[in-house]
Amino acid sequence: MKYMVNWNGGDGVFAVPDFAADCLKLASGKAVKLLLYILKNKITDIDFGAFSDILDISSEDAEDAVSYWQQVGVLYQDGSQPAAVPTKEVTENAHTHATNTAAEQRAKEKAAKMISPEEIAERVNSSDEIKFLFDSAENAFGKILNYTEQRTLIWLQDYYSIAPDLLLMIMNLAKQTGKANMNYVEKIAINWHENNINSHELAMREINRLKNYYSFEGQAAAKLGLNRTLTPTERKFLKEWSDKGVSIDLVIYAYEKTVDNIGKVKFSYMNKIIIGWQENGITTVTEAKTEADRRSLQTQQAQNSISAEGGGEHSYNLDLLVAHAMNNTPKIKK
Repeated sequence: MKYMVNWNGGDGVFAVPDFAADCLKLASGKAVKLLLYILKNKITDIDFGAFSDILDISSEDAEDAVSYWQQVGVLYQDGSQPAAVPTKEVTENAHTHATNTAAEQRAKEKAAKMISPEEIAERVNSSDEIKFLFDSAENAFGKILNYTEQRTLIWLQDYYSIAPDLLLMIMNLAKQTGKANMNYVEKIAINWHENNINSHELAMREINRLKNYYSFEGQAAAKLGLNRTLTPTERKFLKEWSDKGVSIDLVIYAYEKTVDNIGKVKFSYMNKIIIGWQENGITTVTEAKTEADRRSLQTQQAQNSISAEGGGEHSYNLDLLVAHAMNNTPKIKK
């Protein structure tokens, strides 16, 4: 079926450099969106925050997109010539002279991430390991990697020294948990680096923990009828309960007790109930119900004991009080 372009669909057309179209293969969708907006509106002053609001992309994605178009020569700063990414030597020198301040550390990381499409192609052609990583990532994500994803994968291996087998484990985890995207892989990889998870044994232990948590969170949300995105506070409590080994059934029972007691779902209230059970060694719903029955029986016995001691009468002798009042005249100070 043939399709035609509606050239009369607006006030006119705008130009796109030919070589920009040649670079679309490695460009992300967000990068294409940003370039079209820049070309259509003839923008020269780059405001990443504005792009974020107008195009519904993050400021970091906007920075990455502009960086990509700079690297392939489509964009360049006023007063300069189109240039490729800094060479490896320049990047290493920048690393050597960087300090440990947060701002400079981020600049250091971004400099290390600045690798051109040409350099990526060279790495793939010269390294079977990188090619295997790319193929594995594309298999896990179900799509061809774009430029940003390719450079992120190389960056994780080069800058953070994440071993290829660990990256493969993270990508498989992302696929199994329905989080098959490079942002998730990057987040987990950096977390592992910061927590010294650098062996197959430690990685498997962490993967099992994450799988348990994701399963726990999903089951809890489904059984509690939370058909929405969980809040950060709710996720925090679910993570704590999962890490402590609290069963889903016990969470559901705590939910029921919370609704019975205060008439609404409140995770902080549920947490108090669960903490109380843990302090008393209660790990199952049966044990929790047995404890509740025991306390109810104790309360009823205490009430019955008080009633029996009083015989249903007042705890004072009313006749003596009346006699005292009749035989004693109160003295009034003048």
